[in-house]
Amino acid sequence: MSSASYEVLSCTTNDSSGIAENNVSAFWQQTWWNMLWPGKTRDSLIKAVEARTPKNLITDRDIRRHQKVMDKASNKVVGYARWILPDSHKDSWLAARIPEVTDSEREKFVELHAAADWTPREDMDDLDDHVHELKAKYKNDRCLELDYLATHPDCQRKGVASMLVSSGIREAQKSGVDVFVPAMGRHALGLYLKHGFELLEQKSQSLKPYGVDEDYETFFLIKRH
Repeated sequence: MSSASYEVLSCTTNDSSGIAENNVSAFWQQTWWNMLWPGKTRDSLIKAVEARTPKNLITDRDIRRHQKVMDKASNKVVGYARWILPDSHKDSWLAARIPEVTDSEREKFVELHAAADWTPREDMDDLDDHVHELKAKYKNDRCLELDYLATHPDCQRKGVASMLVSSGIREAQKSGVDVFVPAMGRHALGLYLKHGFELLEQKSQSLKPYGVDEDYETFFLIKRH
């Protein structure tokens, strides 16, 4: 899928640097995520995520699918999505599956992941306790889950996220499955509603106990086939 400026493509582990820069830049804007990293800078987190990304990309490669959006002019990654297939459909959407790597590459990726400076604050973990409960409540065994979506700040509101969401919806329609989204933060809610998702449940939690006068909002949505 492509437009005049952007193109949706599959990913490989060679994309780790671009994916890391895109994802950290996107979430660095979100207070609930930014505050997980006291004393860290955006650049230091990009370095840590870059080290962790190759292993993350090859994890559960039988059911995970990954796509990126490339800016044709700059040749940079400006959007990224990770999808999780139901076990019954692990042989579908193979174009978006990460290519297999060698044993030596896998070992290297595991070492890089373990050595990364990844130390989020731990006192906010309970904010996501409900996510697992609501996934179990709403996600059925014939759902394609949009597990991660990030658009670079320079390219937000330019159709990049919509290209990625549309790509997954098309694959779900081919397979006759629903699409489930656990969305962290309100910023993408309008995008999902525009694409025909039904809002199942939402939760708002105050961040005042953590020193910020804002709310952490989560939304659980589904698009039925």
